[in-house]
Amino acid sequence: MHEAVAVAKGIYWVGVNDHETDLFEAYWPLPRGVSYNSYLVVGDEALLVDTVKSSFFGELMDKVRSVLGGRPLSYVVVNHMEPDHSGSARMLKALYPGLKFVGNSKTLEMLKSFYGLGERDVLVVKDGDRLDLGGGHALSFHTIPMVHWPETMATYHEGEGVLFSCDAFGGFGCLDGGIFDDEVDMEYYEDE
Repeated sequence: MHEAVAVAKGIYWVGVNDHETDLFEAYWPLPRGVSYNSYLVVGDEALLVDTVKSSFFGELMDKVRSVLGGRPLSYVVVNHMEPDHSGSARMLKALYPGLKFVGNSKTLEMLKSFYGLGERDVLVVKDGDRLDLGGGHALSFHTIPMVHWPETMATYHEGEGVLFSCDAFGGFGCLDGGIFDDEVDMEYYEDE
């Protein structure tokens, strides 16, 4: 899957399949790799939900550019600070100097520590806050602390009813062959 995949009106999967990493957090085996699920939401402004590990930045940006063309990226939602969600933050900021990262107050502190980003770089949201991108694309943010880390949150696209659930409902394995339920080997996930 080397192309952006339309998920809903103005929403695209721009994630990456990683066949190189063999252990998650240097502990759990990944016999089928792992996917980094980034999504692009395009209204009057464009927003990326989560990034990818820095070594996959080029592949992410190829997909983002295929949708945006020359349009700028305005926001990046950081639902979770682990490198598979935030690892390309510094490179994105270099590419789009006016970019704002969206996260909660705990995310802000971690963005400072991990990537040297400051308060001017971050739009801090509280539970239930909304961001309207225009064109029928409004998002709300909901904290789900300790789903993995204390800053974890989920993002909800109000118009399309799409939940970007971070790690809440995740599984391991590359999404080779498709991202929708009817396109994957469900037996593999049921056995997981």
